[in-house]
Amino acid sequence: MRELSPKRAVVLKNIRCVYCRCDLQDGDVTRDHVIARRFVPKGKLNAQWNLIVNACQPCNNKKSDLEDDIAAITLLPDPEMLDTRTSDLIEEVQRRAAGSISRRTRKPVAESSEEIEIKGALAAGVNVSFGLTSPPQIDRARAFELARLHLTALFFMQSYDESTREGGWWLHGFHPLEMAPRSDWGNPVMRSFMTATANWECHLHAVTAEGFFKASTHRHPSEECWAWAVEWNHSLRLVGFFGKMESAEAIVSGFPENEMRTIQGSPTSAIRYRTEIALDEADDILFQLLQTNAERVAQNDEDPN
Repeated sequence: MRELSPKRAVVLKNIRCVYCRCDLQDGDVTRDHVIARRFVPKGKLNAQWNLIVNACQPCNNKKSDLEDDIAAITLLPDPEMLDTRTSDLIEEVQRRAAGSISRRTRKPVAESSEEIEIKGALAAGVNVSFGLTSPPQIDRARAFELARLHLTALFFMQSYDESTREGGWWLHGFHPLEMAPRSDWGNPVMRSFMTATANWECHLHAVTAEGFFKASTHRHPSEECWAWAVEWNHSLRLVGFFGKMESAEAIVSGFPENEMRTIQGSPTSAIRYRTEIALDEADDILFQLLQTNAERVAQNDEDPN
């Protein structure tokens, strides 16, 4: 597992784009901060580590577009976090929400709360109607694509060879599993993922921007399969696997499903929901750096008691 200095950027001089592997020509080389400074609150990356890589212009532009509204939405505090936000940060978040366009609604994030009106009949002649409002939402496909880019760059760094200026890419595929807001970090799938992968060998443990960015990867004990997790702005977590699909499917097949309830259903349309489940801090081991077996043995040998 690579150790990262908490106050020093890792700068790679790679000759191929970290994200798409194309050969980089002089006129097509851009420098990319893997954790963009605008992705986290202003100043949070000062004196904190980052990864800086070479990327082609199209990939850099794509990543920047993904970061724009995802950052603005993940920085919006849920009610439980309001007491932890300074007035300066709240003002910054409000400015970003007003200036960033949601890719789902095509409106500013600040105006992108989503509403659903539900109509139905309780009995003959008795009709009901009510509405539900949710905060601005992130498109799942775009969120998982940004997570893939973050993890691609971090994996490349771990295997980077300074003499050849090349890094590696994982074998086989990228397999997203679950995306959950802070209020739902304790759902059955997230809990099962934490439990199933907690004791796998840690290959990456990355925390920066005062905790506003986290990432980890753990390797399966015997298969070409890695578990990955990212957390953005203390707000959103995404988890999944990369490597052999069959290995990932075998693990996930034992997970319980997140139970959905149907409010309204028909052959052509349906509205389903489920109750979000918070995660107690004492139970949160997703980014906990657990001791390896070798470390536990060494510690026991040193402790006569």
